[in-house]
Amino acid sequence: MLFRLNLLAVIALLGVSVPAVAQGKPVAWQPGYVGSCGGCNLAGRNMSGWTLSGANYPGANLEFAFMRGIQATSANFEGANASGVDLRTAVLTSARFSDAVLSNARLMGVQATGAEFRKTILRGANMQGALMVGANFSEADLGETQLDEADLSGANLTGVKFDKAVMKATILNGANMTGVMMTGADVAGASFRDVRFIAADLSGMTHHDLANFTGACSSIDTLMPPGLLLPLCGDVIMASATAQ
Repeated sequence: MLFRLNLLAVIALLGVSVPAVAQGKPVAWQPGYVGSCGGCNLAGRNMSGWTLSGANYPGANLEFAFMRGIQATSANFEGANASGVDLRTAVLTSARFSDAVLSNARLMGVQATGAEFRKTILRGANMQGALMVGANFSEADLGETQLDEADLSGANLTGVKFDKAVMKATILNGANMTGVMMTGADVAGASFRDVRFIAADLSGMTHHDLANFTGACSSIDTLMPPGLLLPLCGDVIMASATAQ
């Protein structure tokens, strides 16, 4: 027993990654695991600071897991249940969360450029200061999220629900916002430069008079709030071509 304890202590000091087994599947009990753990139950697990880049965790249960500051570039979390997960300051560049549930997740300050969040449920998540340039949120649910000062420039936001979202000073320049629904969204200080609002419902958003819509355009079937007028996208394209 004493030899076993000493051996484990040496391994810990050397920082060696040791896979273990949970429910018959390999699970990382030490930082630096990049293997596969599809469907694993890691609810409430403390994984803060782990390196998971390229790891495969589809369908995993990550409810209320502590994953603050993880390095998870190109990791696969598709279909995972990560409600309430703590991912603050995590590096999620090109990671995949499509069809996952991240409701009430803590995503403040994450770096998720180019990440996939297609049809992901993020309702109630805190994404303040997140860097998500070029991310794909097609048909995702971002209702009641906190997006203050987040950067979603160039993101695919087609069909996204932003109802009751707080989007103060959010940057969405050049994003595709076709079919978005923004009932009750607070956009004070937000930047929508060059955004295309095709068939979108903007009728219920608030503080639009404090947002930047320079270069943005809409379609005939886009619903506008009182006081906001945007040119048709075809007219904007023609005006740009004429200027050239």
